[in-house]
Amino acid sequence: MAFHEAMNRIRQSDTAPLYIGGLEVSRPETAEAFFQQQTDAIFLFDASGTIIYFNEQLQDMLGYSAETLYEHFAVFNPPDQVEAVTSFFNRALHGETVHYTAQGLHADQHRVTLKITNMPVEQDEQVIGVYGIARDITREKQLEEDVSSIRSQLELTEQIPELVIFHFDIHTQTIEFSPALLHFLGLSETDATTLDQAQLFSRIHPRDFDPLRFEMERLIAGEKERFEMEVSLLTADDTYQLLRLKAFHRPHHPDHLSVVLYDLSEVDEARRQLVTERAQAREIYEAVNAAISQIDLFSGRILFHSQGFLHIFEELPENLILSREWLFKRLDARDHAAMKQFIGRLVDGQADTIQYRLHFPDGRVKWIEDQQIPVFQLDGTIAYTNSIMHDITLQKAYEERLRQLALRDAVTHLPNRQALIETIDVWQQKDHPFFVLTVSFNRIAEINNAFGHGSGDQWLKGTAALLQQTKSDGMFLGHLGGDEYALLVPTSYKQDVTACAEALLDLSETPISIEPYALFARISVGVSRYPEDSTDAVELLKHSYTALRRSRRENHSTIHHYASNLDIDYYRRYRLEQDLHYAIERNQLFLEYQPKVDSWTGKIVGLEALIRWQHPEWGRIPPNDFIPLAEESALHIAIGDWVVETACRSMQDWKATGADLVPISVNVSPKRFLIPGFEHHIERMLSTYDLAPELLELEITEAALIMDDPMTSRTLEYVSRIGVRIALDDFGKGYSSMVYLQRYPIDVIKIDRQFATHITDDAKAQAIVKSILYMAGEFNLTVVAEGIETLRQLDTFRTLNCPSIQGYLFSHPVPADVMVSFLLREILYPIESCSLSSDTIPRFSVSGKVRMLTHHAQSFELPFSDIKAHQTSTRALYFSSKTLLPLSDATFEIRLSEGVQLVSCTVTITGQQDHQYIGEYTNPAEAEQIMRFFQSLRYRP
Repeated sequence: MAFHEAMNRIRQSDTAPLYIGGLEVSRPETAEAFFQQQTDAIFLFDASGTIIYFNEQLQDMLGYSAETLYEHFAVFNPPDQVEAVTSFFNRALHGETVHYTAQGLHADQHRVTLKITNMPVEQDEQVIGVYGIARDITREKQLEEDVSSIRSQLELTEQIPELVIFHFDIHTQTIEFSPALLHFLGLSETDATTLDQAQLFSRIHPRDFDPLRFEMERLIAGEKERFEMEVSLLTADDTYQLLRLKAFHRPHHPDHLSVVLYDLSEVDEARRQLVTERAQAREIYEAVNAAISQIDLFSGRILFHSQGFLHIFEELPENLILSREWLFKRLDARDHAAMKQFIGRLVDGQADTIQYRLHFPDGRVKWIEDQQIPVFQLDGTIAYTNSIMHDITLQKAYEERLRQLALRDAVTHLPNRQALIETIDVWQQKDHPFFVLTVSFNRIAEINNAFGHGSGDQWLKGTAALLQQTKSDGMFLGHLGGDEYALLVPTSYKQDVTACAEALLDLSETPISIEPYALFARISVGVSRYPEDSTDAVELLKHSYTALRRSRRENHSTIHHYASNLDIDYYRRYRLEQDLHYAIERNQLFLEYQPKVDSWTGKIVGLEALIRWQHPEWGRIPPNDFIPLAEESALHIAIGDWVVETACRSMQDWKATGADLVPISVNVSPKRFLIPGFEHHIERMLSTYDLAPELLELEITEAALIMDDPMTSRTLEYVSRIGVRIALDDFGKGYSSMVYLQRYPIDVIKIDRQFATHITDDAKAQAIVKSILYMAGEFNLTVVAEGIETLRQLDTFRTLNCPSIQGYLFSHPVPADVMVSFLLREILYPIESCSLSSDTIPRFSVSGKVRMLTHHAQSFELPFSDIKAHQTSTRALYFSSKTLLPLSDATFEIRLSEGVQLVSCTVTITGQQDHQYIGEYTNPAEAEQIMRFFQSLRYRP
């Protein structure tokens, strides 16, 4: 677009004159040639800021084509310049001529610095556009900045006191003094004009003058491009200062030399300090209790070593080459592998620390701790390693002493559990079978409570000494904790391991002195075997202790060998202990009743309420399994109270049927008498169910009386006064002290079932029972004989005039709905039990193993237990096991074998039939495999 066309585009009238910056433009059509001849860029904006005209210089300046320049000016400014340029443009739009410097954006995106003038274009006193002139001053601006930078650098250089720069004219033999040189010499600019060359040279130290002149002459002659040397120069304070002089031909001035002086005073001081510090470091290296060295990791050469290196190794390697052969010859064989790994990590550039043993010809052994840190070259390769070695022999001896103390029990001085495990590990490495016997004396808690911990310590020392005297050579004795110990018995005792365990049981007959007492122990022993039971030290000890726990459940000294079913037994015990807390609220507990009858007529004269637990997973739980669990916690209170209430409720129900009620006896835990309020609970139940007190009988054992607790005595006296009867159970089994019958309000004594077992053939048993019956008659006590199962036993008790009988001969324990029919009948007849016919016993069985895999979605890794598999179908396998197994929410792995045949399957137990577990197959393919296995076996009658 031509200039006049652009003006016509923005003008508002064809007749009114146009003004640019106040000057009239009379003929715009003739101005085109003038604008194109200008060396500066000319351009015209409309009122919005869009370029509508420009000459060729603007294209050359910004590098854009003509078509692309018809845009708003902001397009050609960097973003950080737009705001300022817009401000100047707006001032021009308001009638002001403005001059400013700004940056434009070249087409290749580099910046150009422009000096710009903007003038308003006016018509009829209104601004209709903006006229612009721009000059590229990028080069001039850069030169200004370079000069300013050089000037700043020179000024900065002149301000550095340690650096002096001046120039020497070769032809005139004169010096161009710089401010730094004048300051260094302590001269003013006036002094410099009178200072001749001889005076300047006199300031150079005499020893440095000739060498300096020689080097300067060679430089002037062109024999050298530059040189450096150290000179001492007399300063303003009349002292010589050591300087580093560097001289060279001045660039672009061949007749001038440039001289730079560096102040080396601090360098010289640093050198002296470095020498001092090196000497001090050497003294420290020699004094410190360590070996410090630098070692070339690849050649093995010792680059540096302190005297401590010789103290540790007591000799130096030949030619100071620390070869692997030289080192490993002195290294303990047990540390070879660790040292190879240590060297490998160093080669990889990793700093590391190692402890190893050195052997010496006289048999001595030193423990060494060696810390090495690689030092790298600039290219990343390892230059050498810094090594710091310490002799830690005394430290290791102290640690071993502490370790031995940590592995010994402070009271018995026997190896502790950790030492036992370490010893088992050592024995296992010999790969010879051995036995682990755990022994408990079962009295430490009782002694601590009764006599104090001092007496407890005496007991521990006494039991430990007794075992030390008993064990044979070759056995290892350790202390587990409390009065429990472990004995490792080697293979040589394999045939006599049972005899060895029985010898331990015999210790129960040996008194142990606890001044002023001599106490006896109940010994429990558990036995596990290596490798049959486990090859892991911790697990082997655990299995032996599992067997020990089974022994401790007995009321006498005994031995138990570990069997895999014990693991399931203890898992079952753990589950029962948890579930027992909810058994009452989930209605899993119930009572069965066993009648007591007149020995001659069979008339029911009383009942015993017996608690039962029907577990949804484990089936019927024997009382002996869960009653001890209840007594270990406070559950026995809730369960005992529940039994009393349930028995009273049953009597109320029976009474409603018209049956004649007879006294019901309920078993009461000895611990229940120690909790206040039991007597009031009994009163409340009798009142609630409208029962006469004489219909309730509390059955207690000697354990409740032997504690001789005042609370027990008061409770028994109270319930006796209100009419409740008291029965003493298992009479004749324990101490059977006559004092109990005299001290407590006993109404009934029950002769223990062990007498019924031998009564027919044992004259002594008959004599004891006769004495009990005579005494009971004198004390006006009722007598009940328990455990009567045969007619011969009944006849014998009749002959002895025992009035009441209880046992399977008349009835097993039965539910409440069956018992009401008995009460309505009133009389029971003796029916002697028959043995099972051979048809009820599985005639076919295959030996196998079972282990529980999951229970309630929890996985287990338990050992296998023995089973007998009897039959199979396409859905289930029928098998029997002495180990009690859960009946739901559990999966099991079963393995069956016959000869060389071995098959396995996974089953879930869904129930029991004829004392056999029913295990449904989880995989139909496994069911088919088991079917073929059974079909391949020969029938065995």
